[in-house]
Amino acid sequence: MTTTAAPRLRQRDIEFSEELHDVWATLYARQLPVVQQHASRLYLEGFDILNMAAEQIPCLPDLSAQITPRTGWRTVRTVVRYSDAVPWYHHFAKHQFLMTDYMRGRHELDFTPEPDMFHGIFGHLPFMVLPEYTALQELFAPAFLRANDEQRENIKRLAWFSTEFGLIREDGDLKIFGAGLISSHGEIHHIMAGNTPVRPFTIENVIGYEKAIYTFNEVLFEFESLDALKAELMPYFESI
Repeated sequence: MTTTAAPRLRQRDIEFSEELHDVWATLYARQLPVVQQHASRLYLEGFDILNMAAEQIPCLPDLSAQITPRTGWRTVRTVVRYSDAVPWYHHFAKHQFLMTDYMRGRHELDFTPEPDMFHGIFGHLPFMVLPEYTALQELFAPAFLRANDEQRENIKRLAWFSTEFGLIREDGDLKIFGAGLISSHGEIHHIMAGNTPVRPFTIENVIGYEKAIYTFNEVLFEFESLDALKAELMPYFESI
């Protein structure tokens, strides 16, 4: 089907088509009630603070204006669709969160293998206003940048199964913690329907599994609290 190019709306950091703004609004409206029901209270606290736009793609300077005074982090725009771990962690070491200018299409509303803007903004940035959360993120880059190749692969798995696809217990209930899950309509429902095995988050458990990029995860891991997650990660990172 042929369509006429949509007019472009002006953003202060980048221009996006009206169609992409509409994709954002669709994703936001679909995902909001899901995360309100299933997401960690930490995420919901950050979500309320960040107060991102619902009807159009939020402007990164506006988001950084909420994030930087609280945690010292800021967003940095990149044209790269999937950043390699090495440059990613060099930016993390400087408290910079890379944000792609890529947005998924309508055929990927339920699931996308690429970390697009919706994943980055909706999934990650509400956490980045919380000092207790950024303290967790700040553990990863120093360890990664001094690690050998094998250790770096382990660190990528530990990040994948915690900050990207981790689960947390809150008052006995299993809640979504990882940003990759928070931004995935399809995988949240898959997990909450009991279709994904869940195991305790330990270094030994996690480093035995590969990341699932093009499918839902075959297994996920849970931790009892943010402090418990940090306590599990720190001895391994300090050993590097």
